[in-house]
Amino acid sequence: MKRINNILCVVDENSSSDVALIQTLRIAEETQADITVASVLNVTGFARAFGLNKDESDAKFAAMIVERREAVESWLKQNAPGKKIKVDIFCGIEFLEIVKSVVKNNYDLVVKCANDVDWLDRLFGSDDMQLLRKCPCPVLMLKPGQTGIFRNILATVDVNDAFDELDINRVQEKLNEKVLDYAAIFSISELADLHVGSVWDAYGEDYLRMGTFSDMPEEKVNSYVDRARRDCANKLELLVSNMTKLLGKDAVEYLGPKVHMTKGLPEKEIPLMAITHNADLVVMGTVARTGIPGFIIGNTAESILEQVHCSILAIKPDGFQTTVLN
Repeated sequence: MKRINNILCVVDENSSSDVALIQTLRIAEETQADITVASVLNVTGFARAFGLNKDESDAKFAAMIVERREAVESWLKQNAPGKKIKVDIFCGIEFLEIVKSVVKNNYDLVVKCANDVDWLDRLFGSDDMQLLRKCPCPVLMLKPGQTGIFRNILATVDVNDAFDELDINRVQEKLNEKVLDYAAIFSISELADLHVGSVWDAYGEDYLRMGTFSDMPEEKVNSYVDRARRDCANKLELLVSNMTKLLGKDAVEYLGPKVHMTKGLPEKEIPLMAITHNADLVVMGTVARTGIPGFIIGNTAESILEQVHCSILAIKPDGFQTTVLN
């Protein structure tokens, strides 16, 4: 099972930072992890707007950092009395500063409350999406108001095998295992019901059934589709059964994961699955098929993120390298 040793909790004076802190304290207590609280001052264009030269702007930024640090430390004394928590204050664009800090300090988890963008029809705004895309470690992006425990956790895995022959490094398989590992950590600590969901399809089915130049008999198409379904079902069953090797028999028996497999498009079916099973946390890989030539990565995950309305734990595959530092 993965160890969470070092957590970065992102707070903002204009958002529900107590949501992020409450969840961070709960996770840290369960995993015995160290906590750093970070706050980012967005000073982009500040010096130009006020006509300050470099010396004047540097002095102003230094004063603002001291002021924000004092405010955060005072807030922590009220909300986490007696806890040993490091405080970092940054100036710049929030997601960039957070990602740079993750790379520098090797954080195992970032916890942040989603910015309240009530004028949008989705939960995550552009800045949060950037963090979900580019942060190399797992990101727990919380729905505003999610102060209680998670009761239903949905772990989403990809067991389609259309491109498996190109995935020589088993990136997708390892990512699936990683998703289940983190889902188990949160399910055990929160005493939550664990659901494992996957969406399957038969590659090229529409062409075989309706393509202009396809003359395959219907019974052969049906046999091919049924074989694809069985293959995905077998891979999903094996993946869940392998949790015993990762977590131990007792832990898996305690979790009793409920398995769901449906046919269709992940970007449509996963959000529906989250609603159907009342998920208040979805654990998902946000980049898959890394290293497979010609495969566009991330589009499906982004479409899912734009539709879900619960907290997200976003997982990257091992070896993911952020573009922020390039």
